[in-house]
Amino acid sequence: MRAVSAEELLRQLREEPRYRRELAEILASDPEIRLALIQGALREVATKQDIERLTAYIDSRISDVDKRLDILSARIDDVNRRIDDVNRRVDDLNGRLEDLSSLVRASLVAIVVTLASTILVPLALKLLLP
Repeated sequence: MRAVSAEELLRQLREEPRYRRELAEILASDPEIRLALIQGALREVATKQDIERLTAYIDSRISDVDKRLDILSARIDDVNRRIDDVNRRVDDLNGRLEDLSSLVRASLVAIVVTLASTILVPLALKLLLP
């Protein structure tokens, strides 16, 4: 068997999944190596306490968001009430403008009738009474 350099061994492990599997089986069969691998993996795994802390943090953030949403909802309700009030005022102004428009029309008719009678009555009298 020929001697294989470390670089050649690493290259073969990278390229051949079968070699990696065999190496993993060899390493996993040794109790000391298996223990070292498990301890290394455990450093990366979340504990029950980690998950409980994360759950508590997420719950508190959700509670904060709920409070902010309640405040926003109250503000939106206030804005809607203000908009409704403005709409009522606009409707009231529209009614007043319609009343004013009717009054102006009636006044115009009265002015036209007055002018017509002022001009037509003396003219009619001149024509009828020579």
